[in-house]
Amino acid sequence: RIFGIMWRIIQILFCGLRLTCPACRYGRMYRSLTKMNVRCPVCGMIFERDLGEMTGAIWINATLTCTVAVVPTLYFAFFTDVPLLPLFVVVACLTSVVGALTYRSVRGMWISILYLTGSIHEH
Repeated sequence: RIFGIMWRIIQILFCGLRLTCPACRYGRMYRSLTKMNVRCPVCGMIFERDLGEMTGAIWINATLTCTVAVVPTLYFAFFTDVPLLPLFVVVACLTSVVGALTYRSVRGMWISILYLTGSIHEH
């Protein structure tokens, strides 16, 4: 019983990472690279009811991006002889790229979390 519940939760979270609707598991969340659908084109579930619902996705993305920045910076700063200025430039570029590349998937995963907690309902 618990395995079935955990498996369902994992499936719904992976739907978010794949940018598919967590309710029907078929509809696409995004209609283009930057434009998110308001509703699922298959089942009609509203992905973003209120403007503030995406702050969780922003926090997850910021945490992920900061981790990608801090861990290598600390390692190279303390355990290698790499000069700090080039290190900071590389880490700043890496941080920008990681933040931009992961935001869509993190936003999709956040929608799945909202769906699991009941904040977003099936239509």
